[in-house]
Amino acid sequence: MLSLNTKQPLQKETIRFLNHLVSTGGPEPHEYQEFTNIVGHLKDHQVAAFRDIIKNSLDVNTLIGHGFVKPYGYPGDFTIIHAIYNDSINPDPKYSNWDRFFQNQPGAHAVRNRKEYFLKCCQKLEASDRKEANVLILGCGPATDVKEFYALYPDSRLRFHLIDFDQNAIDFASNQNRKINGNIKYFRVNVLRFKPLKMYDLIWSAGLFDYFKEKHFIYLVNKYLKYLAEGGEYVIGNFSHKNPTKKLMEVLSDWYLHHRSKYDLIRMAVEAEAKEENVKVDMEELGINLFLRIRSSVNGKTAK
Repeated sequence: MLSLNTKQPLQKETIRFLNHLVSTGGPEPHEYQEFTNIVGHLKDHQVAAFRDIIKNSLDVNTLIGHGFVKPYGYPGDFTIIHAIYNDSINPDPKYSNWDRFFQNQPGAHAVRNRKEYFLKCCQKLEASDRKEANVLILGCGPATDVKEFYALYPDSRLRFHLIDFDQNAIDFASNQNRKINGNIKYFRVNVLRFKPLKMYDLIWSAGLFDYFKEKHFIYLVNKYLKYLAEGGEYVIGNFSHKNPTKKLMEVLSDWYLHHRSKYDLIRMAVEAEAKEENVKVDMEELGINLFLRIRSSVNGKTAK
C-alpha cells in the first residue's frame, strides 16, 4: 500500500514525450497544449526531474534556456528582451521549435505589446506643445524601444536618460542607438541610488518593478514622483497576477516575478503619496501587462 507521503515520479508517457521534444528541437504547434498541460500540473518535487530530461535544451541556445542559465546573472536580461521584441528564433533545428514555442506564449506577446504601448506614450509626448521633452527610463535594457521610436521620429524633440545597472545592457543599447546617441544619455547605476538631473515629462519603466518587493516598489514610486514635471506622467509596467505564462516561466526558465493586480498597483501608488485622483491602471491588449499611470498636477489640478 502506498504511503500518502509518497512523491509520485513523472509518468513514463510524460518522460517519453519530453524526450521526443528534445530530439525534435522542441514542441510543434499541435504539441503546445500537451506540453503546457504537463508543465501546469507539475508538483514542486517533480520539477528537478522534468528539467533533467530537457537539460540539453536548457542552455543559451534557446530562449527558455537563456533565462534558466542567466548568463548575465538575472533571467530577463537585455538580450532576451531584445529577442522577444524582435520575435527572434534560433535557426538551428535542434533549438528552433523551443524558440517558436517561447515566442508564441501570451507572456512574450504581452512584452511586445508593452513596447507598442511605450511608443504610443512617446508619440503622445511628441505631439504635445512642449519645446523639448525629457524622458527617463528606469531599467532600459536593450533600448530597442527607443531605437524604434527614433526610426519613426528621427527629428524628435524627445531627449532620453536611460538607466541600467548592467554595463553590458548599457553597451548594447548605446551600440544599437549609436546614430542618435546625441539625444540619449546613459547612466550605469542602480535605480535606488540614481540622483535625477532634471524634471521629466515621462518616467517609464517597462519590466523592472516586477522584480521589486512591495517596500522597494513604494519607495521608488515616491522617489521619482518628485522628479515628474508639471503635466508629466510616470508609467510603470507590471505583469498581472492573471499571467497565463507564469508557471511556464518559473519551471522552464527559473524566472520569477512579483505578479500584481490593478488594485495592488493603485494601493501602492497611494501609499507612495501619489494622489488617488491622479492614479489609473491601464493594460496592453491581452491584459497581461498592467501599466500603473501616475499623472502630475497642473496648477494644482489633475492633468488630463
